[in-house]
Amino acid sequence: MRKSMIAILALLLIAALIGCSFDSLEGYKNAVKKTDQIKKGRTEGEFSLVMDFNTEKMTEEQIKELNYVRNMKGSFNVAYDDEMEKGIFRNYLNMGGLGFDLDLFVNGEEMFMKLPVIGKYMRLSEMKEYMIGTPEEDLRFVDRKTQDAINAKWLGLLKKEDIFKGKAIVLTTPDGEVKTTEYTIILNDEQIKDLAMYSMDMLYKDEKLKESYEKYISKNIESLKDTSPEELFSDMKESIKNYTVESFGYTAYVDIDGYIVNEMVEITFEVDNAEPGAVTRVSYELNIKNWDINKGQEFDFPALTDENTVDMDNMEQNMPFKIEALFNKKD
Repeated sequence: MRKSMIAILALLLIAALIGCSFDSLEGYKNAVKKTDQIKKGRTEGEFSLVMDFNTEKMTEEQIKELNYVRNMKGSFNVAYDDEMEKGIFRNYLNMGGLGFDLDLFVNGEEMFMKLPVIGKYMRLSEMKEYMIGTPEEDLRFVDRKTQDAINAKWLGLLKKEDIFKGKAIVLTTPDGEVKTTEYTIILNDEQIKDLAMYSMDMLYKDEKLKESYEKYISKNIESLKDTSPEELFSDMKESIKNYTVESFGYTAYVDIDGYIVNEMVEITFEVDNAEPGAVTRVSYELNIKNWDINKGQEFDFPALTDENTVDMDNMEQNMPFKIEALFNKKD
């Protein structure tokens, strides 16, 4: 479950420089495979996204509205047990100074989330039954084969000269002091675009994602209601062609048991010939930590009642105001 919630963010993996070793590539690949097999534990992370826009021909009011999305940051904290199909995902997002908490709970066949603003819970059991095809399969909007293919492409891109094995470092983690080995990766603009294009092609072919998109995503995101999955991926591929990766850095710390306990990602890219109102530059950072690896977890699930829950179909009526109104408020 936890892996799927951060799958999109994980596709943005990046790199920095530090010393070299002949066996670095194989060591890193083994760590990735072993970490992907973790069945229970804890994960937490922080991320930030900073965007610049072409404000040519825009009014002062339009520029002001962009300020809500120029700087976004957030965090997540996850306790999970895939074998028991249990997980608590606590998420926080801050957009232009406005903060939102969004907590997701998975308890066997029951799935629900705590809504921001109103503080009530919404049952998502119908969505969970759709996204989980078999008891042992992770919670996901995309087919597991698609994710595995993209992961394989990422590892296949790496060559011995791309990855560096640094010195041993002791990290302070929630598990205490942990001895780790540092790995850093260097990829160029061409390699990153190759991975991005391949990912778009694989996602385009994923029938499960298309069905998820039509059932849940396009119906709930206003800007995508009239956009088909085919149009979306086609537009994304065209956009990738106009990006130039300015810097790309990824660092992983592997403990003595062979698990990745910390990953740090940084990427900055510029957009060529951006139209007025469009993004011209993007900087993204992600820091993920894993601990309690394969240890039993305690889950404190809230009790749902008729008073503290709302139906998915009636959510809009229960909101005191539309979320969009926050971004159109007047001083």
